[in-house]
Amino acid sequence: SHLTREEVVSALTQFLGEIQQVPPMYSALKKDGKRLYDLARQGIEVERKPRPVVVHQIELTEWNPPEATVEVHCGRGFYMRSLAYDLGRALRCGGHLRTLVRLKASAFTLNESLTLEEMEDSFADGAWTEHLHSPDVVLGNMRAIIAGQRMQELIKNGRPIPSSVRIPPNEPEERCRVYGTDGSFLAIMKFDADEALWKADKVFLGG
Repeated sequence: SHLTREEVVSALTQFLGEIQQVPPMYSALKKDGKRLYDLARQGIEVERKPRPVVVHQIELTEWNPPEATVEVHCGRGFYMRSLAYDLGRALRCGGHLRTLVRLKASAFTLNESLTLEEMEDSFADGAWTEHLHSPDVVLGNMRAIIAGQRMQELIKNGRPIPSSVRIPPNEPEERCRVYGTDGSFLAIMKFDADEALWKADKVFLGG
């Protein structure tokens, strides 16, 4: 490869911070009600609009021409497939994703994960409860909202939260966790940007 490590490192800097990214065809996004990956498998490519995404940190960890290993700390909605493609274009050589490893999701890291065999053993010896986490831990990356009585009734009945209840989203399609005034966990809500409404994604009637 004619590329140098310095050129790759320099190209990566343009993907740091708030950027616009075009989702790949092989993604679960929908176009006219159809998953993009289903269309891609039929050989159909459709136009995708750029979406705002955030990259907190990006680092070239290995350079073995023509392969680069890049570690990325990113926000929701970021696609590594698109990064590989866009990086290839920036370097004028083309690029694609060969291997993808998720190192962390929310509060959980790959090093803390359990194998299937370890989980089976924990059920066998009755120690499986040691691996349970509360919603606060599992959903700690989501904003927490305390719902009043009126909002609680709407959520429990699967109704959207009207625009008169002003809870501005921090990002498109944001999800938040909702608690009652008694501390009970009520639901996960998702913001519908098209209708500018919060809608119930998952409701937990048991509290």
